[in-house]
Amino acid sequence: MKKLIAIALLYLLTVCAQAAVLTGGPTRGLWWNPNEPGRGFNIEMQDDVMIVTSFVYAQNGAATWFISAGRYDFATSTFSATFDANTGGQCIGCSYVRPQGVANAAGPVRIVFDSYVTATLYYQGGSTRLVKQMYGYDSVLSILRGSFVLTFNRNGSVIGDWLVFRTYESGSSGPFVAGHFDGFPTTRIAVALYDTSLHRYAMLVQVGGYYDFYIVDMDDQRVFGLGWTYPVGGSPSGSGSPALGTRVQSPREVNAEYTAQVPAATDDASDGDAARAAAYALAKREGPAAAEFIELSRRLEAALPAPR
Repeated sequence: MKKLIAIALLYLLTVCAQAAVLTGGPTRGLWWNPNEPGRGFNIEMQDDVMIVTSFVYAQNGAATWFISAGRYDFATSTFSATFDANTGGQCIGCSYVRPQGVANAAGPVRIVFDSYVTATLYYQGGSTRLVKQMYGYDSVLSILRGSFVLTFNRNGSVIGDWLVFRTYESGSSGPFVAGHFDGFPTTRIAVALYDTSLHRYAMLVQVGGYYDFYIVDMDDQRVFGLGWTYPVGGSPSGSGSPALGTRVQSPREVNAEYTAQVPAATDDASDGDAARAAAYALAKREGPAAAEFIELSRRLEAALPAPR
C-alpha cells in the first residue's frame, strides 16, 4: 500500500500543473485520495455518460458502495449525479436475489476534473481530492514505455506513427526512453522524455528525411497534444497540428512481442516523405515554432542515436 501511495503522489505532482483542457474527458479506471487509503472510486465513461462506483463505509463502519450515473459536461469538466444504492442482493455463493434500488441514498455528488488524472469530489457536507491510481507505472518516464499509435493532420496531409519504447537511457539531455517505429527496430529510432519546465511529454522519430515531433499530455491510456514534421537539419515551424494517440501495448506486452523476435520490415527511406513535405510546407508559412518547442526538439535530436 505504501508503494501505491508513493506512485500516486508522484504522478499527481507531475500532472497537477496541466491545464484543465480535457479533450477526451478524464481517465477511466480506479481513483482515490492517497491521503485517505481504504476507500476508492471507479470512474467509467462511454460518450458523455459517466458512471461512478463509490466503495466507502457506512457510519457504523460497514463497507458499502454507491453507484452514480449521469452526464459528463465537457464544457466545464464536471460530473453531477446522486449517490444511489442497492440493498437485499445476492451474496457470494448464494442463489440469485434481485436487489432493490434506493435512489439518492446519500445525497448529491459532483466531481470537477482539473486534469486527466486529478479531480475534486464534492459530497453532502464536504469534499475530497482524487487522483487516478497509477499502480503499474512508478515514475514519469515509466508511463512512456510501451507501444503507441500517434497521428496528426495538417490540412489533409495525414502523418502517422506507431512508436515502441522499451529501454531507459540517459545522456546530455537527461533521462529518456528509447525505441523505434514499429517494424523498423534498427533504422527508425525513436526517443521520448518528460520536460519539467513545460510539464509535457515529448517524442521524436526519424522517418526518411523527416522528423516527426510530438509534445503531448498523456495518461496511462491516451495521448493528446500537438504534432510537427520537419526535415532533418531543419526546425519545427508553425504552432503545430492537433495530435491524438493511444497506448496499444503495455511495456510487458511489448517485451513479450519482441522476445518472440518479430521479423523486421524492409525499410524504404523515402516512405511518407511526400506527405511530410506537404505538411511542412504549410506549417512553414506560419513562421518558426515557439522557441521552447524548438529547444525541446533539439534535446530530442541530441538523444537520438544513429540508425544501426
